[in-house]
Amino acid sequence: MEKQAQENREIINRIKMDLALGNISYEQAKIQAEPVIKRINNKARELAKKYNQRPRLVSFGSMFR
Repeated sequence: MEKQAQENREIINRIKMDLALGNISYEQAKIQAEPVIKRINNKARELAKKYNQRPRLVSFGSMFR
């Protein structure tokens, strides 16, 4: 797994855990996850363009199920 992808996954998992434990609110989790989700979506767009495919974008709701 690419280093950046692994870091993104760790950040999202930490935010999920904080949300589950009640350390942060839903809105705070959404704000914290926004830059990570943008990075993931940008990479998806880049790869989709490279392989002439439609990008599979993620949202906050789908990431935190």
